[in-house]
Amino acid sequence: MHPSPLLPTGLAARANAVASVIRERLDSPAGADAHAARAAGQSEVSFWNGASLSEGHAGLALLHLHAARTAERGAEGERSRDRAFSFVRAAFAATREDALTHPGLFDGTAGLAFALREVAADEPRFLPSLAALDEQLSRQVLAMELPRRPGAVAAHHYDLVYGCAGVLAHLCHVRPATPLVEQALQRCLRYLLWVGADQRWAVEGRLDTGMSHGAAGIAAALATAWRHGHRLPGQRLVLDRLVAWLLEVGSRGGRQLQWPRSVPVDPHPDDGDEAVPAWCHGTGGVAAGLLTVADATGDRALEARAFAALDGLLDRVAAGDVPRSPTVCHGLAGCVALAHEFAARGSEGAARGLARLVAELLDAAEPERALVYRDRETTGHVVDNPGLLTGAAGVALTLRAVATGRRPSWWRVLFLR
Repeated sequence: MHPSPLLPTGLAARANAVASVIRERLDSPAGADAHAARAAGQSEVSFWNGASLSEGHAGLALLHLHAARTAERGAEGERSRDRAFSFVRAAFAATREDALTHPGLFDGTAGLAFALREVAADEPRFLPSLAALDEQLSRQVLAMELPRRPGAVAAHHYDLVYGCAGVLAHLCHVRPATPLVEQALQRCLRYLLWVGADQRWAVEGRLDTGMSHGAAGIAAALATAWRHGHRLPGQRLVLDRLVAWLLEVGSRGGRQLQWPRSVPVDPHPDDGDEAVPAWCHGTGGVAAGLLTVADATGDRALEARAFAALDGLLDRVAAGDVPRSPTVCHGLAGCVALAHEFAARGSEGAARGLARLVAELLDAAEPERALVYRDRETTGHVVDNPGLLTGAAGVALTLRAVATGRRPSWWRVLFLR
């Protein structure tokens, strides 16, 4: 393992060691299923699905694939690659008992296709299955209900996790782009333009600002399509309006620029406190979305504002506003991923804060626990979750990424870049 230039050598070695422990405890699909079964008794939420990218075998395939791609020794790499293949096969086997009937990126067909595309890059024998899955995904997109009535739009219709934003971002990377894939892509793109044009993503009178279910995710998806050459009339106007709205509802400025989780449709000053530090909601996710837009449009001023916003968030974390969970979605590992992503793009503030964040994440490890890290759900439950988005696998992949300095392919799902 070559240590990351962004971390001191000793800290990188610690991060890699903890990541290795977690991977060994999640070394087989049967073992992961057993962990998930125990975790189900700790939670009120049904989160595990074998075919899911965020909470299933598809995601764990990426954990081991990244380990293989960053391994120095041949035997270690081959063992990790074989494990990745076994997990992706288990994900497909799971669909025979619980079919993926929706296209979502984090727990639907697009997520499984994302994982399979990554594995197929290392093993071409998966390519025929990938082509069939891309066609299945496209048919699901063309058949999905996308309401255009006031009050009928829900987050799962448009958002990054379940809806058109995530699917659009994935379809931009599908090669070859068959006519059916192109039709599906265009349907998602047109729907997002309709949703974003007039604040139609409002749910129960509130507008989510964040990356996972809000305006930042919509803007990032539209920017991703723009960067890949998928451009429709009015697209840049909608994109610019979404960015302007986000900047308008953010409070203060510079390093104090921050966002609540959501605001009323008719906002007033100080409508809400800043969301907890996280990738999914509030300042962290909004900064990530703005960075994706800046990358696609070449807007350096917007990039600087995104840098400043994340710097301020990291300042507040350093001052004691620490996320409640160690995991990626709503926790400390997500903040580590954000800092690494921004540091790699040139943010000096993120680069300075990264080592401290990694040290905090390592200090939160509990090696005596089943999977070293436990998710602290919004419900208050503490869960030994094996998954990628809200579980130990995501923490392990993040630690390996920052230890080696090698950006994992899975971060494209988080940052759409």
